[in-house]
Amino acid sequence: MTDFSAQDHEEVFDWTPHLKLFIDKDGAWFQNGAQIIHPEIYLLFNQMLEKDLDGGYQVRLGREVCRVQVEDAPFVVQRVGEDEEDRLYLELNDKTREPFDPERFWIGEENVPYIKVKNGSFHARFSRPAYYQLAKHIEADEREESFFFVFHGNRVPVKRSGKC
Repeated sequence: MTDFSAQDHEEVFDWTPHLKLFIDKDGAWFQNGAQIIHPEIYLLFNQMLEKDLDGGYQVRLGREVCRVQVEDAPFVVQRVGEDEEDRLYLELNDKTREPFDPERFWIGEENVPYIKVKNGSFHARFSRPAYYQLAKHIEADEREESFFFVFHGNRVPVKRSGKC
């Protein structure tokens, strides 16, 4: 069995250096500087996004692989809602829905909220409206100068700076 290094990996696939893909901090995709506005292509690229061997991002379609530059987070939480059983869920910019897990949430630099999504494989930045929806479930403990999620009587500390 052959052990492939990252360099060998590049030789296996047809890399597409002429195609420049970029995701901005709001989750908008750009191809060679032009925003991808076609909804089906936008969703397809989101679905094809994967991590590469170096910890960066890429999309793959057959033998075609294209690196993706990401300004901040590859996904954006667009909405926080509650289901019939009062459980919180997240709606992401790729139209998927995930349960909210407070253990995967943190406040990063410049007070930007993030969460691990896609089974912990990626991180997502909260849009401002989504964070306001989530903030309804956060309480301050002024004595300890900390914050907690409050769900059905349970208190989970809000992590600050640094990824989960």
